[in-house]
Amino acid sequence: MALLDIRNLRVDLPVETGTLHAVRGIDLSVERGEMLCIVGESGCGKSMTSLAIMGLLPRRAQVRADSLTFDGIDLTAISERRRSDLRGARMAMMFQEPMTALNPAWTLGNQLIEALRRHRRVSKRQARERAVELLERVGITAAAERLSQYPHQLSGGLRQRVMIAMALMCGPDLIVADEPTTALDVTIQAQILRLIRELQQEMGTAVIFITHDLGVVARIADRVAVMYAGEVVESAPVEALYARPGHPYTRGLLECIPAPGRTAPGSRLQAIDGVVPSLVGELEGCAFRNRCPRAEPCCAQTPPFASLEAAHRARCHFAATVATVATDSREALCS
Repeated sequence: MALLDIRNLRVDLPVETGTLHAVRGIDLSVERGEMLCIVGESGCGKSMTSLAIMGLLPRRAQVRADSLTFDGIDLTAISERRRSDLRGARMAMMFQEPMTALNPAWTLGNQLIEALRRHRRVSKRQARERAVELLERVGITAAAERLSQYPHQLSGGLRQRVMIAMALMCGPDLIVADEPTTALDVTIQAQILRLIRELQQEMGTAVIFITHDLGVVARIADRVAVMYAGEVVESAPVEALYARPGHPYTRGLLECIPAPGRTAPGSRLQAIDGVVPSLVGELEGCAFRNRCPRAEPCCAQTPPFASLEAAHRARCHFAATVATVATDSREALCS
């Protein structure tokens, strides 16, 4: 049984012009110890999906799902108090910007200790020892002294390491990481990605890693879900997705990335023409058809998921044809 199983998840938000369908009937599952990457442009519903999983959406958001279970627990049926008990203890989240996620009025030590004592019956001394242990594990030197510091006294990279340590305080089964490296320079980003992957493999924690960067996905993912306009349009093991993408949107994203040895210096980069359609109101047919070079009249009808090979599916009328063109994208991005 999957650790997290999502079937037909929908998130609607009332806005002045109608209803914004931020997430439109997605299916996802995460196995124990698996690294699932969710990728897509800004506004495609990635963060809304993560907040729905964690139960952190505003009250006005309408969340519906045929199934939203975590380790057999129906997250749509339990009380908010029970959901709060799970959050932090067995499900943790790394946010995009640690400076806004960390409390500026509390020391790092207070925040780390509070995260553990909220869910575990441990003494303050034991919680402090755990905090020091994890800060050292995530590569922060003089960890004991850092506990008395405030978030603004640390660099962006160190704050992100503190966020990782905080997420691990209770040894959760699942971590949702919402673009945790976006604000970091490439050198620190590489260090943080390596650290997250090492800790995930060492502790056997399942991770949902949300990003818009397919270069990041190539380095850390076991499996990938590509989102567009609130839907999952393709899901596959990472090797299959990069070798033979079956959705024109996925292929377009891959072609936009400059790769060493493949993109000539000074050359014009590829781009996907057009803009993401408005999610206010109902969308009919393939949401990508107005930007797709392969669009045909049949694309006005909602395409089914096509199975391309084991665990590789794409929501496109022409998925089998699109997937026949092989790429070497992952090798180029990881080189």
